[in-house]
This record gives sequence, C-alpha cells and structure tokens, in this order.
Amino acid sequence: MSATQRGPVDRPDDGRSSEDRPSGAPTPPPAPVPPLRRRTEARTPVQDRSNLRQRAMVEAAARLLIAEGFPAVTHRRVAKAAGVPQGSASYYFPSSSSLVTAAVEAAEDLRGAAATERADSLPRRERSTTRTARLLIETFYAPSVDDSVVDVRLDPMLTAMRDPALRPIMRASRPRLLAALRTVLDASGYEHVTDVDLLGHFVDASLMSAASDGTEQVLDRATATTARLLEHWR
Repeated sequence: MSATQRGPVDRPDDGRSSEDRPSGAPTPPPAPVPPLRRRTEARTPVQDRSNLRQRAMVEAAARLLIAEGFPAVTHRRVAKAAGVPQGSASYYFPSSSSLVTAAVEAAEDLRGAAATERADSLPRRERSTTRTARLLIETFYAPSVDDSVVDVRLDPMLTAMRDPALRPIMRASRPRLLAALRTVLDASGYEHVTDVDLLGHFVDASLMSAASDGTEQVLDRATATTARLLEHWR
C-alpha cells in the first residue's frame, strides 16, 4: 500500500482547538476518563460502621449471656445493650439460634481471656487450700462469679454442651481454661497436682452439689469441698 493509500495516523493532542488545527488534521482521541473513586471511598465508612455495629451486638450478647444466662440473649435485649436499632439485630442475626451461637462463642472467648488474665496476675507464693480453692473457682468462672453461678453460668454451659451446634465451641475453649487453672496451681504451691482436667470437673461438681443443698452460700460451700480435694494432694 502506498503512502497515499494509507489512512490517517492518530497523533496525540497538541493542545490546539479544532479551529487551530490545519484543515483535514485528524481529531485526537478523547482523554481517558479517570476511575470513579468517589463511590468506592463512600462505601468504606458504611462498611466500617456495619462491622462496628455487628461487633457491638456480639459483645453485648456475650455479656448478657455471662451475666444472666440464655433467657437474656434475645434480639431486643441485645440491640438495647449494644445501642443499635432492634432491626439491626434481626438483620445480622436472622434467627435466634444464630444469635445464641455468636453469644456462646464470644462469651467463651471472653471467659478464657479473663481466666488467663486472672491467673497470670497472681504472685507466686504458698497459699492455703481454702484460698487456692477459691482462686480456682474464680478463675474457672471468670470474669465474675457469685452465688448465682449455677443458675446463671453452669446450667447454661451444660445446656450448650448438650447442643450439637454449640458443643464444639465449649470443647474448644476448655484447654484454655484448664491452662489457667494450671497457672493458679503453680502460683500457689501446687505444682505437684497433675490431673487438672479432673480438678476442673470437680470444681463444677462442687458448685452443683452446693446449689442442690439449697444453701445461699454456694461459693463458700464449693470452696470448702474443693479445698478438701486439695488437702489430699498436699
């Protein structure tokens, strides 16, 4: 093909208007349109607020579960405690079971972290069996425990263990809790106690036994029973 037969060659825009260009000069292609960033940037804060709202609801559900048990974990109570509209709770957790599952998982994580912190904060020194027993109970049921522990904490935990959907969560959290008990024993002069899993079961059983006796001093009775076991290991 000769030079006269070839089509025009596109050239970059030289900054002149169409009136300034020689007649017959090719029109340069339009400048590329920059990507629309404004829409993407506007979406990020919305996503952040959504994540924060969901996290607040999960944390509120965990605190309610620990403080009051399963009856408190409702969409209405969780939304109120988290300071979000009730519709948000239903949006992020469409069913009661999904809300309860999130609450149990967060509550066990909170419990494990609190138990570890409680145990690690103990100075190392010899302690009496009674004092050590009380520390074991307080650590195993961190972040807080009182005489309502069986109704509010232990019964819901046993209920969760019987639920196939919640059982893996409970089992996964137990090693962390037993490690905290191990730390309490080592810090209190009971390094020779090796069966920490048995001790964990015994703590639960001592609380159940104290509550079944109808006493109002559940913690004191459970502490005394656990201390008797420690005496055999002294």
